[in-house]
Amino acid sequence: MPHSRNRRAGGSPNPAEDPAFRRALLHHVDRLAATVTYPNADAPRGYAERQHRQHIAAAWVYLSRVAVWAEDHGLVPPLLRRNPASVTRNRASSLLWLGRAFQQLTVHPATQWLLHPGCNPMLWAGTPSPSACSDLIDWWATEAPSLAYPSINGHPPSITGWPIGDLLTLLSPQRRTGNALVQTPHFVADLILDETLIPAAGTFRDNQPLRLIDPAAGTGHVLIHAVDYVWQWYTTGRITIHAVTGRPPITGGTVYPPHEAIRRILAGVDGVELDPLTAAVGRLRMTVYVAHLMTQARLIPAPLRLAGIPATVTPRIAVGDALLLGTGVTRAEYGRLHPHLVDLPGAAFPLADFAWPADPDPTGWAAPGAAPRPV
Repeated sequence: MPHSRNRRAGGSPNPAEDPAFRRALLHHVDRLAATVTYPNADAPRGYAERQHRQHIAAAWVYLSRVAVWAEDHGLVPPLLRRNPASVTRNRASSLLWLGRAFQQLTVHPATQWLLHPGCNPMLWAGTPSPSACSDLIDWWATEAPSLAYPSINGHPPSITGWPIGDLLTLLSPQRRTGNALVQTPHFVADLILDETLIPAAGTFRDNQPLRLIDPAAGTGHVLIHAVDYVWQWYTTGRITIHAVTGRPPITGGTVYPPHEAIRRILAGVDGVELDPLTAAVGRLRMTVYVAHLMTQARLIPAPLRLAGIPATVTPRIAVGDALLLGTGVTRAEYGRLHPHLVDLPGAAFPLADFAWPADPDPTGWAAPGAAPRPV
């Protein structure tokens, strides 16, 4: 079982901020990188080849971290933390075992992009050795800390996916340098929403969903916080100020039943992100967190399982260039600037074979106090 590492009083409960944990992850990246083999002979040479190996290994280590986060929250059956009953893993089968853990993350329509070659190409660019994969799985099963924790000292709880968002830049530094992916601290997200979303809620008190879009959504830090704000607004008629001191809460909003609150959240909280894998992580996080709220409200049965989340819970986090989309840019012009995005399924550019799901039908969810109905 993973260690329950003691954390400093007043410190962050997020393992992503633990230097020892970060060093251990980077050690496994180096270990996997040294064993990577390629599916063809087109791999780069010299220093570029070394970087290529590192990027491939980082993709495998990062997705293992996402899989462990899902296991620690009971979202998927355990494979990396412990063996399932009556099944034994050996070193030779560890590569396939890791692949099975990855596949479990894609059982929901909103999360399938985590393994899509267009969204996570480095995962398909090479393969680490079974022995290196076995060492990684053994570390997750015996030494790595738990990735499940409650809200402590104002830090978001782990069910929000905060730790998997924070570690993407550690394991993929090229996203930080190339796409300016820098995670928003939770207190900065609070300040932004205090100064924007809360005044909007107080101004637009009508029957339409409160609309919010993050044009540079990253892995969803601000979007997840926004879900908390509007959930409180729709279910209690008030929003508590989080970061700005001395300001009273906004009150007087219309109180809706939980199923209508969820419908309004999915219809009004949107994001756009340029990097496909970053957007895929954001979709996973928001899907799970919205379903977590639904579980608390008894709209879907507990315990929460990724495979049990209704398909209609599909957050609108699109892949695309928010500075171009909607400006009248043609498909050809967009393709010249972003050739890897123009034909990507699920992207923001209007493709012939893609459309966002319709707004959820609240009749498919249970009324408060009633037995949940399948969707």
